Amino acid sequence: MTQPTHDSGDCADDAPSGISAEPADRADRHEAIPGATPARPRSVVRRLAAPLIALVLAVTALILFGVTLSDPGSARPRGGDGAIGGPRPGTATPVAPAHGPTIATADIQTLADRRTRALLDRDEQSFTADLDPDVPDLVTGQLRLFVNLGRMSFDRIGYRVETVQTMPVSDDRITAYVDVSFDHRISAADTATVGEGYRWTVIRAGPGAPLLITAVDGTPYDGAGYAYARDYPAPWDHADLTVVRRDHVVVLADPATSAGAERLADDAEEAARADIDIWADGGPPGTAPGFVIVPVADRDTFYRLYGGRTGEHGEESGLTYALRTIDPAGKGRFGGSRIVLDTTSGWFTSPNPQRLGELLRHEMAHALVTPLRNEVPNQDQPVWVVEGFADWLALRGRTLLGTDELYEARTYLAANRFSGKLPTDNELYQADTVGNAAAYELAHLAIRRIEEIGGSPAVYGFVTAVYADPSPAAVDAAIGRATGMPRAKFEADWAARVHDLLDA
Repeated sequence: MTQPTHDSGDCADDAPSGISAEPADRADRHEAIPGATPARPRSVVRRLAAPLIALVLAVTALILFGVTLSDPGSARPRGGDGAIGGPRPGTATPVAPAHGPTIATADIQTLADRRTRALLDRDEQSFTADLDPDVPDLVTGQLRLFVNLGRMSFDRIGYRVETVQTMPVSDDRITAYVDVSFDHRISAADTATVGEGYRWTVIRAGPGAPLLITAVDGTPYDGAGYAYARDYPAPWDHADLTVVRRDHVVVLADPATSAGAERLADDAEEAARADIDIWADGGPPGTAPGFVIVPVADRDTFYRLYGGRTGEHGEESGLTYALRTIDPAGKGRFGGSRIVLDTTSGWFTSPNPQRLGELLRHEMAHALVTPLRNEVPNQDQPVWVVEGFADWLALRGRTLLGTDELYEARTYLAANRFSGKLPTDNELYQADTVGNAAAYELAHLAIRRIEEIGGSPAVYGFVTAVYADPSPAAVDAAIGRATGMPRAKFEADWAARVHDLLDA
């Protein structure tokens, strides 16, 4: 699931273009049905439309720009609050016990700055100097992180202390739980600095003793029935990485997927150029200049990366995670995306050579326009716009009639399940596989209808407007500008077009 971009194109009325309309159950069972069509891709962009993510975004409120390569430690923490046992990410005020010694935030920031400088100087010894040597797994894992980050290209990089929570002293030993943001901006991919949340456990063995990091994990947040660790783990925390670069793509492959990393990078570069070139033909500036692709070969890793979330539907083949930043004016924005792909899915194993390109273009479409998204409290972009646009871009110029691309939508109409209303978020998330796939196809046809009415500029303007302001009134106004019709009239027009195309 991602957000697409679209080019100008004058497709015939009977041949709208868009992403494949595969039933979700086909996707789930592709291993058992040779040659079966894989399920449509999905991404975190859809997840961001859920109330759950609205809650998470409210919690991850303050992520500042990262430390520049020339000035480590220049970023300073902002004020906030915390509670013993689970401080929220994005805060910076120390929470100390009522009595007794504490570990000062300034001392922790000095430690963080030392680790930043070690990364910039490629100084492995300095990077591990503040780790407890009696915790071998910690040292091994941080050495792996050091090597992995050294294989990357960043415009900004650095650790910034957000929250210091000192626990009561025991036997002269002071322990603090420190939430740290790893601020970074991947070259030729991110449009702003984004953060990955770490929790460091830091101890001081006694008065005057040096600080030692004894554990590193993700910044925790437990709520709403799930565990959220702000965009942790990233691939560099997970395993030894093979990093493959192309002009618009960086592939971060673990050992299980490294053998295919070069081939995937070539395929991804082709898809990236297609999406970027289409958007460049009339779309506004500010979109992502490139894409970070993370192939994995097991479902646990597929769902664990970038937040510790478990699968919503269990059928996703691609997930695009939007990473949050804050612009200089303090408005919530998204500065980058990460595309995680399941290489065991039907999009990779299908004998149809077009399938992988469709998956890549769909997910890249989401990532492409993520930087245009504004964060509006308690309001997310309608999923029919997000997914319909991505599907439309991924199959741009492809004739759908006479293929199985609209199979589920046609089945939906034949069963009298089509309400004539634009798909709701619940319909796009529903467990029923035919209904789920049909909702995707109908959303794609809604974007296609906007193009038929107003051309590609209407689609560019509509999607950009909805990403800037997803409130119901703003979405209705955007429909009016794009089509010259109020929402109800456009909805009726689109429904009639759907019947014209799909009624047997």
